Amino acid sequence: MLRHFLKDFMTFVPLQLPQLLDVTTMEEPQFYGDYVLLTFPLHDPYDLEEVMDMLEDDMELIVLYHHIPMQDEPFGHSTCAYSNPSFGQMFKVNAKTDSDGKVHTVLVTIYDSLEQMYGDLCLDLQLHSKSGTLKYQKNKEDILIDFL
Repeated sequence: MLRHFLKDFMTFVPLQLPQLLDVTTMEEPQFYGDYVLLTFPLHDPYDLEEVMDMLEDDMELIVLYHHIPMQDEPFGHSTCAYSNPSFGQMFKVNAKTDSDGKVHTVLVTIYDSLEQMYGDLCLDLQLHSKSGTLKYQKNKEDILIDFL
């Protein structure tokens, strides 16, 4: 079933956002029990805010958080956005800035169950809530509402 979700994702999603999800630069998919991890190196690095705007505007993803580990450092700022499962796809997108303050790689996790996706989103948010500041965050109850 996971391979079916990966095939569906690869058929439609990269077409919506070719500058972030370029299949020609994508690394080999990494399969784990209930999910598959895709790594997309970027041709051109982007500011994190630009990536967040593309995810929201071009793909209509729901932003989970914008994490800032240290205010004075451009390194390590990160975001996570996820698809609305009611649209028939279950995936999240993570991006993080490198030392130059730009995003050079985008990670996509594709799930084969709502429970796995919800649990992973909650864990991702919890881990990023432990340090630094969250410029934006969605709470667990709102995530659950997206899944209903």
